[in-house]
Amino acid sequence: MLLKNVLVAVDGSENSHRALDFALDLGEKFNAAIMILNVSGSLTMGAVPEESTAYSGGGMAVFAKDLRKIHEEILSKAVTRAKKIKPNLAISSMLREGDPALEIVNAAKEGGFDVIVVGHKGLGRMQELFLGSTSEKVAHLAPCPVIIVR
Repeated sequence: MLLKNVLVAVDGSENSHRALDFALDLGEKFNAAIMILNVSGSLTMGAVPEESTAYSGGGMAVFAKDLRKIHEEILSKAVTRAKKIKPNLAISSMLREGDPALEIVNAAKEGGFDVIVVGHKGLGRMQELFLGSTSEKVAHLAPCPVIIVR
């Protein structure tokens, strides 16, 4: 199998760090471009990462702005880390908003990615109890192979 484009989803969790490392190794092995994706869940999903310190309090408009800032920070850290670990790879990033699983799948379809790499479990533990894990949904809906990293 020849891989040219790898999509890796990150959410700031330890499992997403492992998924990023795996995707970078895969990219190096196949000389593939890496797209790092972070999805900011909608406000109704309660998608504030545990490690976040960016939320300053205030109304919903302030919360939405803070939430976007949190996800931009997660994405920026992942890109910086990736470029430090594998400086010779073509690495790009994308921030999307919505349901994480659906946005990962849509990004893969729109970008014609050869493979998606995701962590086994992310930060949405309460959501997983009721709706199933993001990685499970991605695996069922994806237009390409999905690698779930533990």
